Amino acid sequence: MKKIIIFDFNRTLYDPDNNRLITGTRFVLRTLLRRGFVLYLVSRAGTSRRERIQTLGIDRYFFRIIVTKEKHKKDFERIVSKTIERRSSFVVGDRVRKEIRIGNSLGVQTVWLNRGKFANEKPRNKLEQPTYKIRALREILSVVS
Repeated sequence: MKKIIIFDFNRTLYDPDNNRLITGTRFVLRTLLRRGFVLYLVSRAGTSRRERIQTLGIDRYFFRIIVTKEKHKKDFERIVSKTIERRSSFVVGDRVRKEIRIGNSLGVQTVWLNRGKFANEKPRNKLEQPTYKIRALREILSVVS
């Protein structure tokens, strides 16, 4: 069984307001790979998003990158299969109403990066309640082991 982590891009790994990676992104991704996780990236945007990810040099950390016009549960379902260890797999994002809700509905652990533009977006129901809440990306290393 494999352990996976599905990351959101904007405001989770990348700061679009300052046009740069969130502090510690490369270190976190390298560390998670060394810990045996298979990493995925799901991003909402046009085709230029894939180019941005390549330009930033983080594409090499991901087994698969999905860029879609609008994130849907089916995009995550394509990644989450019967061969993963659900208790040791995670969805990481900054939106409780998007990534966290989808991750919970798929039965994996969820990590809410509670900072930035959507920090005040509170869970409205159980599906939007994250398993873990962090304020800095590096904190994920203490959550997933």
